[in-house]
Amino acid sequence: MISRNRDEKSAHMGFLIHHLWRGNTAEALNYMKSEIIPKNEKRLADLITYIEKHRHEIIDYELRKSVGKTTGSGRVEKACDQVVGFRQKKKGMSWGKVGSRALATLKIAELNGRWDALWKITDRSEAANNCLC
Repeated sequence: MISRNRDEKSAHMGFLIHHLWRGNTAEALNYMKSEIIPKNEKRLADLITYIEKHRHEIIDYELRKSVGKTTGSGRVEKACDQVVGFRQKKKGMSWGKVGSRALATLKIAELNGRWDALWKITDRSEAANNCLC
């Protein structure tokens, strides 16, 4: 995809992984745009577009690791499945995004002991966005 042979691929991937692991999307993007002569231009363009679109979501994993924080999303995904999925994936149920988010907000407020605080919020859009987590 991003190289014409195995040696180029290894060099490119080493550089990109090093910088993206540290959240340095600007350096990775500059490198992809100036240093890589791709085997498949469309795939490289798609990768560049993806990184540009999600650059603010690509975090510095090296920093997180150095301060003892986790780098995986497994715990969060499992918690979501247990809190939201268990309630919403019963036989015969189907949910839209708005209803699913509203139910998740209620369940999370209940689990966090914030049920009463949720009902004190007069702006319902604030309640949905706040989630009282």
